[in-house]
Amino acid sequence: MRRGEGGWWRGRDDGGARGTAAGGEGAGGVAWGMDGMYSSVLPRNAGWTEAMGELTPLIALGLVALGIGASSYGVLIGSGGGFIVAPLLIILFGVDYNVAVGTSLFTVALASISGSVSYLYLRRVDLRSGLLFSAAAVPGAVLGIFGLKLVAEGSFEILFGAFLSLLGFYVAFRPESARKGIVKTTHKEEGGHRFSAPRRFQAFGVTRRRIYTSDVGTYRYQYNEPGAVATNGLFGFLSSFFGMGGGPIRTPTLVYLFRFPVLVATATSVFTQAIYTTIGTAGHLIDGNVDIVRALLVGVGVVAGAQVGVHLSGLFRSAWIMRLLSLGLLGIGIQLILKGAF
Repeated sequence: MRRGEGGWWRGRDDGGARGTAAGGEGAGGVAWGMDGMYSSVLPRNAGWTEAMGELTPLIALGLVALGIGASSYGVLIGSGGGFIVAPLLIILFGVDYNVAVGTSLFTVALASISGSVSYLYLRRVDLRSGLLFSAAAVPGAVLGIFGLKLVAEGSFEILFGAFLSLLGFYVAFRPESARKGIVKTTHKEEGGHRFSAPRRFQAFGVTRRRIYTSDVGTYRYQYNEPGAVATNGLFGFLSSFFGMGGGPIRTPTLVYLFRFPVLVATATSVFTQAIYTTIGTAGHLIDGNVDIVRALLVGVGVVAGAQVGVHLSGLFRSAWIMRLLSLGLLGIGIQLILKGAF
C-alpha cells in the first residue's frame, strides 16, 4: 500500500504494475497497487495483473461465451470442457500456456461440480467407481503440476495437440464397440436379463454394477475394477498437466475398454473429475498458474453451460455423443499442432 495525493488515481507504480487509488484520507488519499493489495491475498500472478489492464467488455463476453459453449459440450460428453478451454485460451486469447492450464482446470472444477449435482439427481453416477477413480487420480494430479514446469511452450502445444488428435481418431473409428458387453433394461424388465460381458472379463477383480437411473431405466454391467482404478491414476496426471478434467480420455476408456454404458460413463466421469480437479486447482493456485479474472468470467459460463449439457445428454444417442467428442478432439488438436509448429 502507498500514499497518493487524493481522488481516484490510475496508473503504474514504480514496479510497472497497474494500480488503483481511492482518495479520502485528507491530503494524502490511499493508493492501492496490484503489488500491494492483491499480492497479499492471492499468489503473485502475471495473468491476474495483465487481465485488469487488458480486459475489455468484448473480451469479457467472449470468455463467458467460451465457458458456456465448452461446458455444455464438455458435460454432454463426460468432460468439464477443459480440453476446449485450455487450448482456446492459448489460441484466441493469447494466454501463457502455464496460466492457461491452471485457469482451465479452475473452470473444469466449477463445471464438473455443477454437472455432478444434476447427474447425481438423475442417478446416473456409479458412486463406488467414481470415488475409487478420484482417490487414484489425486496423486497424479499433484505430479502433473510439477511436470508442466519441465516442458517448453511450443513443445507443450504440439504434444497436447498430437495427444488430442490421436484420441479423436481412436474415438472416431470405434463408435460401435460401446454396445458390446452391456445390458440395458427398464425398471420392470430388469430381473429378466443376465450379464453379458465377454469371457475375458470373468477374472479376479471384476465387479458387477447395477445403476438405477431416474430417467433412462436400469443399466447392468461389469468391469475390471483394479485395472480401471489404476488407469485413473494416469488420468489425474494428464488432468493437471494439460488443464482438463480427463473426461475426453476417461469416457472413451470406460466405454471401450471397461464396457461402461455411455450415459453412466459420462456421468461418472464428470463426478470423478469434480473431486480431483478441485485438488489440482488448489495446487495451481498456490503455484500462481491461475488467472483469477479470466477464470471467474469463464466460470460464470461453465456453471450455466454444465446444466445445458446435462439436459442435452438425454436428447442425443450414445453414438452421436462419441462422434461429437471425436470432432472436438480433432479440431482443437490440429489447431494446437499448427500453433506450436509455426
